[in-house]
Amino acid sequence: MRVGVVIIGSLLWDTDQSRISWRASRLSVDQSRRVRVPIGYRKRSQSWQCAFTMTFTSDSTLGQAVLVPCRAEAIDANDLVVEACELWRAERRSATAGPLASSWGCVGAAFRAASPSDPVLLSWADRFRQEVATPVSPVDSRGILAIPWPERVDGEPVDCDVILATATERASSASTAEVVADAWLDQRGRAERYFFENVRHGIRTPEDIAIWHRIESVGALWLSDPQYAEPIATLRTEVALASNKRVEPAASSLCAKIRALFRRGSRAGR
Repeated sequence: MRVGVVIIGSLLWDTDQSRISWRASRLSVDQSRRVRVPIGYRKRSQSWQCAFTMTFTSDSTLGQAVLVPCRAEAIDANDLVVEACELWRAERRSATAGPLASSWGCVGAAFRAASPSDPVLLSWADRFRQEVATPVSPVDSRGILAIPWPERVDGEPVDCDVILATATERASSASTAEVVADAWLDQRGRAERYFFENVRHGIRTPEDIAIWHRIESVGALWLSDPQYAEPIATLRTEVALASNKRVEPAASSLCAKIRALFRRGSRAGR
C-alpha cells in the first residue's frame, strides 16, 4: 500500500529536531504535492502563544495542504500503524513510540478504495479503538479520517492508497478572519511565524487574504522582519491580482458605455 501524510501546519516546516528527523527518515519530501482539503485556523494553541493553528473544518470550503508520500510502502496494517505512531510522535514531540492520540488530537486514516470488510481497514480500526477513547473530529470511532478524498491542485490523481493525518480540537467559539489575525497581533512571542511559514510552504486557507488585510492594516512591527519578506510578497501579489479581477468587469462596462455613446453620436451626425 502506498501511504501518504496530509500535512496542514508546522509538521512540514518546523525546525524542531524531532520533526526534522521524522521528515528525513519517514517521508519523501521531494515528492510532495499540494492538495485541496477542508482546513482553517480553528485551534487556539498554547504552544503558539494562544494564537490559532490549523485544523480540519466541517464545511465544504477547501483550502490547500501538502501531501507527502511515506518512504516505505505498507505491507499490512501493522506497517500502517507504525507510520501513524511515528506521525503522532512528531506531532506531539514529547510522545513516546506507540500512541496514536492525546486529549487534544489523534491520527486518522483515509482509505481510497477499501470496502468496510477490508482486512487492513478492520485491523486499523481495532488498533485505533484499543488506544483512543475519544477521537477528535473529523476522525471517527474507527480511526477513519472523514474528509473528502484529497484532489491535487494540478489535476493529477493522488498516488496513494491510504492517507494519514492528525486531527486536533477546534476552538469552541467562532474564528473569523479578524479574530484569527488579532490573536497574532496581540502576542509578542513570534507566533505570527506560524501563519507566514504556512504561506511560504503552500499551506493555505480561504481566509488568508482577509487575515492578511487585518494584519497589514494594523502594521505590526514584525512585518518588517526580513524572514517574512517572501510570504508577504506572495500575499501582496495575491491581493493585487484579486483587486484587478474585481475592477476588470467595471472597467469593461465603462468601455462598453463609451463605445455606445460614440455609436449614438456617429448615427446622429449622419
